[in-house]
Amino acid sequence: MKTYDLVVLGGGTAGTQAAAVAHQAGASVAMFNDGELGGLCILRGCMPTKTMLHAAHLAHEAEWPAASGVRSTGLDVDFPAIMANKDAKVERFKRAKAAAIGAGGYEVIDARARFVGHDLVEAAGETYRFTRGAVIATGSVSWVPPIPGLEDVPYLTSDEVMRLTERPASLAVVGSGAVGSELAQFFARIGAEVHLLTRSPVGSKLDADIAGELERMFTGEPRLELYNGVLPVRFEPASGGVRAELADGQALEVEALLMATGRVPDVAGLGLEEAGVELRDGRLTRGPDLRTTNPKIFAAGDATGDELLLHVANWEGAVAARNAIDPAAGHEVEQRLAMEVIFLDPPLAWLGLSEAAARDRGHEVATSLVRFSETGRAITMDAKHGVSKLVADAASGEVLGAQVLGPRADDIIHTVSAIAYYRGTAADILEMPWYHPTLSEVLLGQARDLVQQTRA
Repeated sequence: MKTYDLVVLGGGTAGTQAAAVAHQAGASVAMFNDGELGGLCILRGCMPTKTMLHAAHLAHEAEWPAASGVRSTGLDVDFPAIMANKDAKVERFKRAKAAAIGAGGYEVIDARARFVGHDLVEAAGETYRFTRGAVIATGSVSWVPPIPGLEDVPYLTSDEVMRLTERPASLAVVGSGAVGSELAQFFARIGAEVHLLTRSPVGSKLDADIAGELERMFTGEPRLELYNGVLPVRFEPASGGVRAELADGQALEVEALLMATGRVPDVAGLGLEEAGVELRDGRLTRGPDLRTTNPKIFAAGDATGDELLLHVANWEGAVAARNAIDPAAGHEVEQRLAMEVIFLDPPLAWLGLSEAAARDRGHEVATSLVRFSETGRAITMDAKHGVSKLVADAASGEVLGAQVLGPRADDIIHTVSAIAYYRGTAADILEMPWYHPTLSEVLLGQARDLVQQTRA
């Protein structure tokens, strides 16, 4: 029986980070992974979809130019070429990831491991002992709800979309989270007729003023019809593909159906009971230090079912490894500045506390809301949509959070992140140098508003 200080189940972002951090700390490490290395982000998630979205956004700009004096003279969208370019980028990212893993210094075992005891795992007929700890980082799998008739019709998940070679003429997308929203806009912008069906109104996690702008943006999107808060209640085969009956009594017939209804932890068959690891409502029970109900086993990344984001997986992989090899360390993941981005056009990004969450936490709140159409650089760009909301504590002026829907919001949010990380205030923003004209200057105007409202 081989013995290691740490074993890692899963070779995605969280798993490779945990293995690398533990190895660098001097621990002996084995990482178990069956199939391709790299994880969801590289193989079927953030990187391939951003490649596809880039092409779609360029096509949209060419078809619907915003600048006065620029006219469209026709558009040719080659779907197979877009997907081939995506595949080439994925291969490039996979090679880079494989090289990093190969240089990591830890052992990589091409097999799925399962627990066969409190400190034992089995893989491919061999048994391995871990002396300090184990990290569950097996990622996630697509989940679809049990809607009547779904088993009788063909449907796609985001995984199958990555393998398409022909663009469907029409598509119903069920789910308006990051995956559903991005892919709905992608297909609409490359020529498909898209119906986006949502359980909750779009932007339900956001403050109402941001959610309203997001709904207006979707409503104005060519070839995309938003069914806000309307879900399908039954599916059946149709001559052209799939027929969907909706909760409001309407019916749709589309060529293809995309179920973008979320992902769940990939923990089936891991032998959790034999390891004393509790699973509650499909999620691993764990504490702030990522320790499960077995004190030697930790959970990180998408396998937890919590925040399915790459930067969170990186944080959690590192924290899990450090706590496993040093049980007294007590490291915890940064929770104060939770950040998320949806790569629409324009992008949507948020960080920290919303206005509602800040009030729930007991803050007396000051807010500033600015529309991009009223800011200099966005005016020069003929920006149609965009709003930025900054939230601060009214007593101290400390920046508590932001929600930004507008051009380059995915980058602007990192300026807010740096300010909030060091507990900066609205007054501090006014002391920073700002180049003119830039989109990030929207924050400068908001800081002026907030300083007038705060008592600091």
